Amino acid sequence: MTRNASSPVPTTAQAPSDPSRQEALQATTAEHRHMLILKVLAQEGACRVSDMARRFTLSEMTLRRDLQEMHDAGLLKRVHGGALAIGRDTEFGERIQEGSSQKQQIGLAAAGLVRDGWSIYLDAGTTSMEVARAILQGLKDVKKLAIITNGINIAAELVGRTPYDIYAIGGEIYATGVSAVGPMTLAQVANFHFDLFFMGARGVDADAGWTNTNHLETQVKHAVMARSRHVCAIVDSNKWGQRALVSVVPFGAVTHWVCDAGLPQEARDAALAQKIDLTITGN
Repeated sequence: MTRNASSPVPTTAQAPSDPSRQEALQATTAEHRHMLILKVLAQEGACRVSDMARRFTLSEMTLRRDLQEMHDAGLLKRVHGGALAIGRDTEFGERIQEGSSQKQQIGLAAAGLVRDGWSIYLDAGTTSMEVARAILQGLKDVKKLAIITNGINIAAELVGRTPYDIYAIGGEIYATGVSAVGPMTLAQVANFHFDLFFMGARGVDADAGWTNTNHLETQVKHAVMARSRHVCAIVDSNKWGQRALVSVVPFGAVTHWVCDAGLPQEARDAALAQKIDLTITGN
């Protein structure tokens, strides 16, 4: 960019202090703009070109081009004047009611995998909450255990009610998932090593693998998986055949899968082919 010689060069002291303004000034690459758009969609479910143009100090023409590219890539649904999220998270209160009996069974069976002296990570989510509640009922022969989670409600459920060590991972709060996400969360995860990660997902099939609706939560899942000896998917049968917005890992990347008896035979065969240790509850 050519600068007029008579124009003063901004000094550090003149740099904008408003975080939203700083974010807007950084939105110069397509990759960064796409990330900002996905963040808005994850939080609000929809976005308007005119609103984002003001919010990120960008031209409407640039944003329309970005939205069309993301629509073509299957990242969002382009509509007149803006875009809609694909596979947006349902509110946490609604998800609690989805397949609650199956999730309780999964939680009990998953808790049975825990061994004495381990450190386990509970993913944010309603099924992980059932694992936490199963732990509260007591774990046979488990005297020492460290439980780490970025699920705000899960940490609150456990604190003061179990003899085990509880570590709450903090960060920016993602309201829909009642979870901590973002750079602060990732930095804290990097300080731990885990024996077992109980991972949730919003969709799974043999081709797309394990998928999720929010890229910020998915970043946390990636960070935890990289530091875990074993990864156990706690995903009910209703998620089979569904593909959410963001890919987490390929189908065979988990070591265990705890699921309810409604899981179809094709899914069981797929797990066997990938050497996933499958536990079926309610048989």
